[in-house]
Amino acid sequence: MKKLPWSVEELLPHSGLMMLLDDAIAAGEGWVEAGVRIGEDSLLYESGLGVPAWAGIEFMAQTVAMYSGIQKKQAGEQVKIGFLLGTRRYETMTDYFTLGDYLRIHVREEWQDGQMAVFDCRIENTACLATARINVYQPQDISTVINRGDE
Repeated sequence: MKKLPWSVEELLPHSGLMMLLDDAIAAGEGWVEAGVRIGEDSLLYESGLGVPAWAGIEFMAQTVAMYSGIQKKQAGEQVKIGFLLGTRRYETMTDYFTLGDYLRIHVREEWQDGQMAVFDCRIENTACLATARINVYQPQDISTVINRGDE
């Protein structure tokens, strides 16, 4: 396990309220781990309940983006935007992540072809709270995806 030399802000193409991760914890060959603190200031916090467990998909997707950011930084390249294509078997063991929880999001790359990839993901605190397998896409040239409607 290796401590990361970059902050979450340096590794993600997100900013402001859309940056849901708090910590870049560690990384290794084919995996990365991030941290999220559930507080009253959390973007999706519902008073008296916490953050809905469905938000875990975005925690996982941003951790995958962090993994990609690490790969880009190590190669001396710019962090790039990617897209969450979907998920299979998102299972939660809770309805809400509760106030005061510190979640650890672990993602492991299972397959990739240079633009598309599949990751096994889990969210834990003292126990496993959610698992999923997510599919992502990071095009070589983002403008070919974003500007398609301009033709």
